[in-house]
Amino acid sequence: MLVAVLVLIGCATPGGPSPVEVFGRGLAGLVLSPLMIVAGIAQGIAFLPYTVGASLTDLNRALLQAQAVTLDDSYKAAFNVPVDDARVNQQTGEVAGATALYGRYRSEAIFEANRAFQQLLLAQGMPPATAEHYVLAGDYTYAWSRGQILLAVVYRHPGRQPFRVVAKHTGISTTFRPDQRGWYEPYTRDVEGRVVDEVIDWAAIEYRLLRQDKVVAMLMALAAEDVKSGKRRPDFWPAEQRWLAGETTPVMQESLATVKNALPAS
Repeated sequence: MLVAVLVLIGCATPGGPSPVEVFGRGLAGLVLSPLMIVAGIAQGIAFLPYTVGASLTDLNRALLQAQAVTLDDSYKAAFNVPVDDARVNQQTGEVAGATALYGRYRSEAIFEANRAFQQLLLAQGMPPATAEHYVLAGDYTYAWSRGQILLAVVYRHPGRQPFRVVAKHTGISTTFRPDQRGWYEPYTRDVEGRVVDEVIDWAAIEYRLLRQDKVVAMLMALAAEDVKSGKRRPDFWPAEQRWLAGETTPVMQESLATVKNALPAS
Protein backbone atom coordinates (compact mmCIF):
# COMPACT_ATOMS: atom_id res chain seq x y z
CA MET A 1 0.00 0.00 0.00
CA LEU A 2 2.80 2.43 0.88
CA VAL A 3 4.50 1.77 -2.45
CA ALA A 4 1.25 2.51 -4.27
CA VAL A 5 0.91 5.83 -2.45
CA LEU A 6 4.49 6.78 -3.26
CA VAL A 7 3.88 6.14 -6.95
CA LEU A 8 1.31 8.94 -6.83
CA ILE A 9 4.14 11.46 -6.61
CA GLY A 10 4.96 10.73 -10.21
CA CYS A 11 1.33 11.10 -11.27
CA ALA A 12 1.06 14.83 -10.65
CA THR A 13 0.30 16.72 -13.83
CA PRO A 14 1.39 20.22 -14.88
CA GLY A 15 -1.14 22.78 -13.71
CA GLY A 16 -2.65 20.32 -11.25
CA PRO A 17 -1.88 19.59 -7.61
CA SER A 18 1.79 19.55 -6.65
CA PRO A 19 3.53 16.21 -6.12
CA VAL A 20 3.50 16.83 -2.38
CA GLU A 21 -0.25 17.56 -2.43
CA VAL A 22 -0.89 14.37 -4.41
CA PHE A 23 1.24 12.42 -1.96
CA GLY A 24 -0.54 13.99 0.99
CA ARG A 25 -3.93 12.93 -0.33
CA GLY A 26 -2.63 9.40 -0.68
CA LEU A 27 -1.33 9.42 2.89
CA ALA A 28 -4.78 10.35 4.17
CA GLY A 29 -6.00 6.93 3.05
CA LEU A 30 -2.88 5.02 4.03
CA VAL A 31 -3.32 2.27 6.60
CA LEU A 32 -0.15 1.78 8.62
CA SER A 33 0.67 -1.46 10.38
CA PRO A 34 1.70 -1.29 14.06
CA LEU A 35 5.27 -2.07 13.01
CA MET A 36 5.26 0.81 10.52
CA ILE A 37 3.94 3.24 13.14
CA VAL A 38 6.63 2.25 15.63
CA ALA A 39 9.29 2.64 12.94
CA GLY A 40 7.84 6.01 11.96
CA ILE A 41 7.90 7.30 15.54
CA ALA A 42 11.65 6.73 15.58
CA GLN A 43 11.98 9.14 12.63
CA GLY A 44 10.76 12.11 14.64
CA ILE A 45 8.49 14.93 13.54
CA ALA A 46 8.93 14.14 9.83
CA PHE A 47 6.53 11.25 10.54
CA LEU A 48 3.64 13.69 11.11
CA PRO A 49 2.14 13.55 7.57
CA TYR A 50 1.99 9.76 7.79
CA THR A 51 -0.22 9.89 10.89
CA VAL A 52 -3.15 11.56 9.14
CA GLY A 53 -4.95 8.32 8.29
CA ALA A 54 -4.09 6.44 11.48
CA SER A 55 -6.58 6.14 14.32
CA LEU A 56 -5.88 7.70 17.66
CA THR A 57 -6.00 4.27 19.27
CA ASP A 58 -3.39 2.81 16.90
CA LEU A 59 -1.06 5.77 17.35
CA ASN A 60 -1.27 5.68 21.13
CA ARG A 61 -0.74 1.92 21.18
CA ALA A 62 2.40 2.33 19.08
CA LEU A 63 3.71 5.10 21.34
CA LEU A 64 3.20 2.85 24.35
CA GLN A 65 4.91 -0.04 22.55
CA ALA A 66 7.86 2.22 21.77
CA GLN A 67 7.91 3.38 25.41
CA ALA A 68 7.56 6.92 24.12
CA VAL A 69 5.70 9.97 25.37
CA THR A 70 2.02 9.05 25.26
CA LEU A 71 -0.84 10.82 23.56
CA ASP A 72 -2.51 11.04 26.95
CA ASP A 73 0.28 13.32 28.14
CA SER A 74 0.19 15.25 24.85
CA TYR A 75 -3.57 15.82 24.94
CA LYS A 76 -3.39 16.99 28.54
CA ALA A 77 -0.65 19.48 27.63
CA ALA A 78 -2.15 20.72 24.36
CA PHE A 79 -5.90 20.51 25.01
CA ASN A 80 -6.22 20.06 28.77
CA VAL A 81 -8.07 16.74 28.40
CA PRO A 82 -6.92 13.11 28.76
CA VAL A 83 -6.93 11.14 25.54
CA ASP A 84 -9.74 8.86 26.74
CA ASP A 85 -12.01 11.78 27.59
CA ALA A 86 -15.52 11.57 26.13
CA ARG A 87 -14.85 14.77 24.17
CA VAL A 88 -12.03 13.11 22.22
CA ASN A 89 -13.06 11.21 19.08
CA GLN A 90 -11.06 8.00 19.28
CA GLN A 91 -10.83 7.66 15.50
CA THR A 92 -10.11 11.19 14.32
CA GLY A 93 -8.62 12.53 17.54
CA GLU A 94 -10.65 15.73 17.36
CA VAL A 95 -11.56 17.36 20.68
CA ALA A 96 -15.17 18.51 20.80
CA GLY A 97 -15.43 22.15 21.78
CA ALA A 98 -11.69 22.84 21.46
CA THR A 99 -10.66 26.25 20.14
CA ALA A 100 -9.66 26.05 16.47
CA LEU A 101 -6.17 27.49 16.69
CA TYR A 102 -3.48 25.56 14.85
CA GLY A 103 -2.99 25.59 11.09
CA ARG A 104 -5.24 28.63 10.72
CA TYR A 105 -2.82 31.56 10.41
CA ARG A 106 -3.27 32.70 14.00
CA SER A 107 -0.18 34.34 15.43
CA GLU A 108 -0.95 33.14 18.94
CA ALA A 109 -0.68 29.49 17.86
CA ILE A 110 3.12 29.37 18.12
CA PHE A 111 2.99 30.81 21.65
CA GLU A 112 0.36 28.29 22.73
CA ALA A 113 2.25 25.43 21.09
CA ASN A 114 5.37 26.27 23.08
CA ARG A 115 3.40 26.64 26.30
CA ALA A 116 2.02 23.13 25.74
CA PHE A 117 5.45 21.79 24.78
CA GLN A 118 6.98 23.17 27.96
CA GLN A 119 4.18 21.64 30.01
CA LEU A 120 4.74 18.28 28.33
CA LEU A 121 8.48 18.32 29.03
CA LEU A 122 7.82 19.17 32.67
CA ALA A 123 5.32 16.30 32.86
CA GLN A 124 8.13 13.97 31.76
CA GLY A 125 10.15 15.03 34.79
CA MET A 126 12.42 17.60 33.16
CA PRO A 127 13.48 20.45 35.48
CA PRO A 128 12.06 23.87 34.47
CA ALA A 129 15.55 25.36 34.10
CA THR A 130 16.36 22.67 31.53
CA ALA A 131 13.00 22.65 29.74
CA GLU A 132 13.16 26.37 28.96
CA HIS A 133 16.02 25.72 26.54
CA TYR A 134 13.82 23.63 24.21
CA VAL A 135 11.70 25.44 21.64
CA LEU A 136 9.28 24.49 18.87
CA ALA A 137 10.38 26.83 16.10
CA GLY A 138 9.26 27.33 12.54
CA ASP A 139 9.56 29.26 9.32
CA TYR A 140 6.17 30.48 8.07
CA THR A 141 7.39 32.33 4.98
CA TYR A 142 5.23 30.21 2.69
CA ALA A 143 2.40 29.33 5.05
CA TRP A 144 0.01 31.79 3.43
CA SER A 145 1.10 31.65 -0.21
CA ARG A 146 1.81 27.91 -0.51
CA GLY A 147 0.35 26.36 2.62
CA GLN A 148 3.76 24.95 3.60
CA ILE A 149 5.81 25.35 6.78
CA LEU A 150 9.24 24.33 8.00
CA LEU A 151 9.20 23.11 11.61
CA ALA A 152 12.17 22.59 13.91
CA VAL A 153 12.77 21.39 17.45
CA VAL A 154 15.73 23.34 18.78
CA TYR A 155 17.95 23.59 21.81
CA ARG A 156 18.17 27.33 22.46
CA HIS A 157 21.32 28.31 24.29
CA PRO A 158 20.00 31.65 25.66
CA GLY A 159 16.92 29.90 27.06
CA ARG A 160 14.06 32.34 27.57
CA GLN A 161 16.35 35.35 27.31
CA PRO A 162 16.19 37.90 24.45
CA PHE A 163 18.80 37.52 21.72
CA ARG A 164 20.02 39.84 18.98
CA VAL A 165 20.43 38.46 15.46
CA VAL A 166 20.33 39.56 11.85
CA ALA A 167 16.67 39.07 10.95
CA LYS A 168 16.24 36.65 8.04
CA HIS A 169 13.71 38.63 6.07
CA THR A 170 15.00 42.17 6.60
CA GLY A 171 18.75 41.73 7.08
CA ILE A 172 18.51 44.17 10.00
CA SER A 173 20.04 43.45 13.41
CA THR A 174 17.05 42.84 15.67
CA THR A 175 16.51 41.87 19.29
CA PHE A 176 13.86 39.19 19.69
CA ARG A 177 12.03 38.45 22.93
CA PRO A 178 9.76 35.53 23.88
CA ASP A 179 6.64 37.67 23.42
CA GLN A 180 7.52 38.28 19.75
CA ARG A 181 6.79 35.98 16.82
CA GLY A 182 10.35 36.28 15.48
CA TRP A 183 11.73 34.72 18.67
CA TYR A 184 10.23 31.40 17.51
CA GLU A 185 12.31 31.16 14.34
CA PRO A 186 15.57 29.16 14.36
CA TYR A 187 18.84 31.10 14.30
CA THR A 188 22.39 29.78 14.11
CA ARG A 189 24.28 32.61 15.83
CA ASP A 190 23.67 36.02 17.30
CA VAL A 191 25.30 39.24 16.09
CA GLU A 192 28.30 38.57 18.32
CA GLY A 193 28.86 35.11 16.87
CA ARG A 194 27.52 33.13 19.81
CA VAL A 195 25.48 30.00 19.11
CA VAL A 196 21.74 30.55 19.48
CA ASP A 197 20.16 27.28 18.34
CA GLU A 198 21.15 23.67 17.83
CA VAL A 199 18.52 21.93 15.71
CA ILE A 200 17.43 18.61 17.19
CA ASP A 201 14.95 17.65 14.48
CA TRP A 202 13.05 19.23 11.61
CA ALA A 203 10.31 18.56 9.08
CA ALA A 204 8.64 20.33 6.17
CA ILE A 205 4.88 19.77 6.11
CA GLU A 206 1.61 21.10 4.78
CA TYR A 207 0.42 23.79 7.17
CA ARG A 208 -3.19 22.60 7.15
CA LEU A 209 -2.19 19.28 8.74
CA LEU A 210 -1.99 21.15 12.04
CA ARG A 211 -5.73 21.74 11.92
CA GLN A 212 -6.09 18.17 13.16
CA ASP A 213 -5.90 17.88 16.94
CA LYS A 214 -4.39 14.41 16.57
CA VAL A 215 -1.52 15.76 14.48
CA VAL A 216 -0.84 18.56 16.97
CA ALA A 217 -0.73 16.03 19.81
CA MET A 218 1.60 13.80 17.81
CA LEU A 219 3.84 16.80 17.10
CA MET A 220 4.16 17.36 20.85
CA ALA A 221 4.89 13.69 21.57
CA LEU A 222 7.41 13.29 18.75
CA ALA A 223 9.14 16.56 19.61
CA ALA A 224 9.48 15.45 23.24
CA GLU A 225 10.93 12.14 22.05
CA ASP A 226 13.37 14.09 19.88
CA VAL A 227 14.53 15.97 22.96
CA LYS A 228 15.00 12.72 24.87
CA SER A 229 17.03 11.21 22.03
CA GLY A 230 19.84 13.76 22.28
CA LYS A 231 20.24 13.81 18.49
CA ARG A 232 21.17 16.83 16.38
CA ARG A 233 20.22 17.69 12.79
CA PRO A 234 22.74 20.20 11.37
CA ASP A 235 21.36 19.40 7.91
CA PHE A 236 18.50 21.74 8.79
CA TRP A 237 20.52 24.85 8.02
CA PRO A 238 21.21 24.14 4.31
CA ALA A 239 17.62 22.90 3.96
CA GLU A 240 16.39 26.18 5.45
CA GLN A 241 18.47 28.17 2.97
CA ARG A 242 16.87 26.27 0.11
CA TRP A 243 13.45 26.77 1.70
CA LEU A 244 13.91 30.52 1.97
CA ALA A 245 15.06 30.56 -1.66
CA GLY A 246 11.71 29.06 -2.65
CA GLU A 247 12.64 25.38 -3.03
CA THR A 248 9.85 24.33 -0.71
CA THR A 249 8.47 21.35 -2.62
CA PRO A 250 11.85 19.57 -3.02
CA VAL A 251 12.57 20.12 0.68
CA MET A 252 9.15 18.69 1.59
CA GLN A 253 9.71 15.68 -0.64
CA GLU A 254 13.06 15.02 1.01
CA SER A 255 11.48 15.33 4.45
CA LEU A 256 8.83 12.76 3.50
CA ALA A 257 11.44 10.49 1.95
CA THR A 258 13.48 10.24 5.14
CA VAL A 259 10.52 8.50 6.76
CA LYS A 260 9.50 6.47 3.72
CA ASN A 261 12.98 4.99 3.44
CA ALA A 262 12.91 3.92 7.09
CA LEU A 263 9.49 2.24 7.09
CA PRO A 264 9.19 -1.53 6.70
CA ALA A 265 7.29 -2.73 3.64
CA SER A 266 4.29 -3.82 5.68
